[in-house]
Amino acid sequence: MKTVLSLLLGLFIIWAMYRDTNMGELWTITRSANFWVIAFSLIFGLIGNVLRGLRWELFVHSLGYHPPRASVIYATLGNYAVNFVLPRAGDLWRCGVVSRYDHIPFSKTLETFLIDKMVDIISGLTVILLSVLLYIDFFVSYFRNNPQFAENVHGLFSSVWTYLVLAAMLLAVIVISTFFRRSWLMIKIRRFVNTLRYDLKLISDIKEKKRIIIYTILLWLCFYLYFYICFYAFDFTSDLGPLAGLIVFAMTNIGISVPVQGGIGPWHFMVISSLMILGVAENEALAFAGAVFTIQSVWQI
Repeated sequence: MKTVLSLLLGLFIIWAMYRDTNMGELWTITRSANFWVIAFSLIFGLIGNVLRGLRWELFVHSLGYHPPRASVIYATLGNYAVNFVLPRAGDLWRCGVVSRYDHIPFSKTLETFLIDKMVDIISGLTVILLSVLLYIDFFVSYFRNNPQFAENVHGLFSSVWTYLVLAAMLLAVIVISTFFRRSWLMIKIRRFVNTLRYDLKLISDIKEKKRIIIYTILLWLCFYLYFYICFYAFDFTSDLGPLAGLIVFAMTNIGISVPVQGGIGPWHFMVISSLMILGVAENEALAFAGAVFTIQSVWQI
């Protein structure tokens, strides 16, 4: 049910943005694109995903396991296809494939994946922070034109339900740790935490830190080019420049963080609203988002 609801949410966002659009005009704008440029951008998407697989391989090696490189890269590439069916399920599938076929405990692949994911979260936040520092006026305009974001944040922190839920979660932790500390489940959790702490120490002592940093920088550069090169496929975005590309790219990272299949809906909203603030006409922004998302999604699947 949760999966269906998340998909419906994404489709509703798409419908809300495109419902009043003249589809004939939208198709005319889309056909004017240079699809060879978009096709060229796909190369960087593939390279970025391969680099992500190579980086994950280093984390797996740090625990003493050495699966075939092709297996790790295949699992990383397949991750995105599965996410289009079930949000975030591709992450577990990726760990499960390597665990099953390369005879590595699932808990170990999951641990290394979580570390790999944490590196990407930090990198994504760094990209967002960098874009804010370089172009603060854009974000002021963005929140001024989309006041619902500030209203939602204010509503979250001012709602009594937020604090009731936090208090209930804290109470549940206290009760479980006090009265069920000797239960089978708690013993299992403590063992997992102890193992995780030991494995984290092994990972922190990894000798390949420089390669991890290099892979991370290169893969994020590739993903940036994967998106930004598409600006040159349309006349109305070709003159926006690399900084504008960085800003919209940063906003797409916020969009894909929403647990919806493939980021469908939130990704479109972030791209369209960002391009419009940068001076792109609404129909042109709609055409850009629709064409780029569709082609890149088919490529990833």
